[in-house]
Amino acid sequence: MAPYFATVTSESTFRARFAAEERKTFSELREVSASEWGREHLFACRVVPRETQHNILPVLLPYAFPGDAHTSPEIIDFLDGPTGEHMGQSEHLLVRNCGISLGNIWAAMALLKGHRNRRRTDIKGDSGDESDSEVEESRPKRIRRNTTPENFVNSSMIQIGSSSPTGEGSQVASSVGYVDVASHTLLMPPEDGTLRLASCAIRHILYFAPPQDSSRLATVVEFRDAKTRLTACTPVLERRLVATDDGGLCLRQRSNDSFTVVKNRVALLEAKRRFQCIENGKPVISDNCLAQMTCEALVARLTDPLKEFRHGRYSTVLPATSTVMFLADNII
Repeated sequence: MAPYFATVTSESTFRARFAAEERKTFSELREVSASEWGREHLFACRVVPRETQHNILPVLLPYAFPGDAHTSPEIIDFLDGPTGEHMGQSEHLLVRNCGISLGNIWAAMALLKGHRNRRRTDIKGDSGDESDSEVEESRPKRIRRNTTPENFVNSSMIQIGSSSPTGEGSQVASSVGYVDVASHTLLMPPEDGTLRLASCAIRHILYFAPPQDSSRLATVVEFRDAKTRLTACTPVLERRLVATDDGGLCLRQRSNDSFTVVKNRVALLEAKRRFQCIENGKPVISDNCLAQMTCEALVARLTDPLKEFRHGRYSTVLPATSTVMFLADNII
């Protein structure tokens, strides 16, 4: 069955699919945690994804420059990406040569995209009992094939942007040009590795990209690491919702001699080991993943001490391996 995200894109298609699949209302579904939500919950919550409307968030348009004239060296180095040599080096050496922020990004990326020996040692551990040839022989073999599609565009030739909503529902943009299904699956890392790469990369952008490329700001967006278990009950049916907040972005504002949190969830973060569905070289959010994010957004809305979601709008960052999607959503 085609992914919900790619097929239910309007209220009319929602009604048609709801009837065709004989779906149930929210009150008819049993109570389960966010990790067990699926396609049936998307229909029950009346989720309607929308097409991407903008390449750049409207709030960031004043900081979008035609070239690199206003871009800091740290961001230019980040966009240039690591070299092949970087992908085999130790974190210690990367930090010494590239700086703390960029060095940590390349070290985190090396666990996902680096040399085989680099990934094998860090992820699986080195028992010391097997030689390189024995390890190589124990690995499953696959036929080499050309994984570059005819219309592939190198990422160094494109401009990367984010999406923003102009109407109700979910919208998405991705920095990915093409994802090979086999490679994406074989290089599947632990979820914590994906989360670390996202954390390092987002932090670097927040440190050095406009409008935060200054040390004189009274208000700053920062990365929020803490994972939190959230529980809430729906106001009408008193259905219990349980989800885990993986972290995200928060907003701090100067108050006397300290910066205090004024918005704890500027954006939610949901890290995944990999995308379950890839079509035409581009990842598509699976039903289970979209449903899980929907549950987390609902719980965040119901447990909202700072009244951040009173207008129903929220954003989600979805990293999986070395690919990131950005979604902007409305809860009505």
